[in-house]
Amino acid sequence: MRIAILCSALLALSCNVLAGQDDFRILFIGNSHSSGNDLPKLVARLIQQEFPQAEVDVDTAARWAFLAERLDDNVTQKKLDSKPWTHVVLQAQKYSSSGLYDYPTDAAEEWIRRVRARGATPVLFPEWPRKDNTEEGPRIFGLHMSIASREPACVAPVGFAWQTVLDAHPDLKLHAADGNHSNRNGALLTAYVLYQTITGEPAIGLADTRKSKVDGDIQQILRAAASEAHRLPNGCTDAASQN
Repeated sequence: MRIAILCSALLALSCNVLAGQDDFRILFIGNSHSSGNDLPKLVARLIQQEFPQAEVDVDTAARWAFLAERLDDNVTQKKLDSKPWTHVVLQAQKYSSSGLYDYPTDAAEEWIRRVRARGATPVLFPEWPRKDNTEEGPRIFGLHMSIASREPACVAPVGFAWQTVLDAHPDLKLHAADGNHSNRNGALLTAYVLYQTITGEPAIGLADTRKSKVDGDIQQILRAAASEAHRLPNGCTDAASQN
């Protein structure tokens, strides 16, 4: 049932990658969920592995903060203006942990507009659910889909891939000890999903990630789960067409 809900949400937004993408200059704007376990570097490593001739430049905006806290911080906008980014990953839309409250999405929508104004493709990064919370993933994903319905952006199906692994391999840990952040497995799975959303290429075609501390058999499981999400319309055509 959870997967069916997620699939329906994904079908509401059809995206695909920018045709003829030669280089990848990617900025991450978010908090500890998008910086933990060197997630940006993992994404860069995957892209460089598959596109060895491409220029791959991945960076993060300073400090951890919600998107709403970054609008007028005089730091994040300067970072956005500092290079001709091809993609900007936006994470840290505030949401209610209990699901009882609604938080404004104006800041996320404004950041999408600013990213598109810079000629880059915005990629929304819905967080994975907390440990043992089966309702949170679809709810967070639905929130980001609603944002993208108002301001075109890619929506990376991170929660779908996480739930696929957790359903099929309940003994495989993806969360850190706090039950909120990712461990190495969860970070690599998330990197696979972001790699797919940015490049349009399925993770199943990747070889084992060099220098990774995740065992090869687990990498294979994670790539398969990410590729399940990639079968759905989850690229970037709609977002890119607005640039």
